[in-house]
Amino acid sequence: MTASDDPAKHDPAKRSAFAAITTRFGVGRQALSDGASGLVLEVCQLVGTFVFFALVGRGLGPTDYGSFAAMYALIGVSLALAHIGPGLAFLQSAMGSSARSVSPHFFSIYAAFIGASIAIVLATSRFLLPRLSIWTVVLFMIAELFGTTLVQIARTLRLIVNGFRATIVLQLSLVLVKTLAVVALYFTDSLTLRNYGIAYSICCVVIGVVAFWRVTAALGVPRRLGRLRRDHVSTTLTMSSTLLVFNLHNDGDKITMSANGLGADLGLYAAAYRMVLLAVIPINALVASSHRTFVDPRVGNQMRRAAKYTMATTAYTTVAALGLLVAAPVALPLVVGDGFSGAITITRWLAPLMIVRGFTHFPLNALLGLGHTLARLWCIIASAVVAMVLYVTLVPSMSWRGAVIGSYAGDAVLAVAAWLMLWRLGDTQRPGASDESEAAMTQAETSYPSE
Repeated sequence: MTASDDPAKHDPAKRSAFAAITTRFGVGRQALSDGASGLVLEVCQLVGTFVFFALVGRGLGPTDYGSFAAMYALIGVSLALAHIGPGLAFLQSAMGSSARSVSPHFFSIYAAFIGASIAIVLATSRFLLPRLSIWTVVLFMIAELFGTTLVQIARTLRLIVNGFRATIVLQLSLVLVKTLAVVALYFTDSLTLRNYGIAYSICCVVIGVVAFWRVTAALGVPRRLGRLRRDHVSTTLTMSSTLLVFNLHNDGDKITMSANGLGADLGLYAAAYRMVLLAVIPINALVASSHRTFVDPRVGNQMRRAAKYTMATTAYTTVAALGLLVAAPVALPLVVGDGFSGAITITRWLAPLMIVRGFTHFPLNALLGLGHTLARLWCIIASAVVAMVLYVTLVPSMSWRGAVIGSYAGDAVLAVAAWLMLWRLGDTQRPGASDESEAAMTQAETSYPSE
């Protein structure tokens, strides 16, 4: 029976029953579609990340892997300025108008913010990444802050015009090139940070230029810089600062350990942390696909929806944490080799962190959907301050144990602050937030072709 012959597709009663069920759980058809696409993407990323992690860990060893992780932590923080914040602001602004009309303005914002990101990394890498040469750092900056950013600009354009599913190929291209570069270097016995940086930067720049050129041509977007508009810059700064603080909260531990010269311990800690991140990839898919549901003004009771998503997340993370506690002695040596056996204890310390962190995602999404971005920002700032103070004070004397304590404390503060803020504000929307969400929903719906 073909899809067109399916009686459920044409039965209004069954469609209404399905709509009632999905509305009750705060999930719509488009959210389910996005979630399925997001899950496919996350599965591919899981495979690519697993292969990448295993080969890089085995090829570099704990000390060099620690330097690599610290460098990516620093670059990761700067990515909030380079493309993540500008991309979100671009998406929001284009929802109310069109991609063609606002693109030149945001291309100028991207250029300015990329320059700022490069300046930050160059100015701090000498002190925060003492084991790496400046040229190695520059190679990865070219890859991530230029090549990858061009791909992400193309992805944002596709997302605005064609919807989430149209971005899958662009996102997978970065996973593929990263994985293939490491596989080629590892099996030719030439995997070093410098060699990987050269190969990866060349591939990223080529893919970035091709993706940007093809997508802008296909969508008729002018490739020129426009004037910087105050409202666009203000929105971008707000979103970028929120993400920068959030990234600092997540990666400040590795940056602090690197600054204190804890190379080998950092490598073990970063490997353990990566094992935890691999375990929560399905949660990342749920969080990413639920953004649209939380900004839908037609479905109320954000607190109840956040609670339901959090209950599902807690069930998964509890099982995953217990599994990691039991499997760590076997999984770590199997994945990255016996040189990382010291990471087994750290993995067991970090495994319950995924449960604590699971309590933070959906109240933050709910605050975003209600338009309380400033309240959300203050929650993130409070948690980042607590985490960074503990990192700076505890890591020099306690090494990775201080980093673990800071991570737990920061996430606990974020969870408590986010839920308290959501409870205090209830389901009251910030004035104008409903109209913005409705405009975003209308644009998002018309961007997806009916099937």
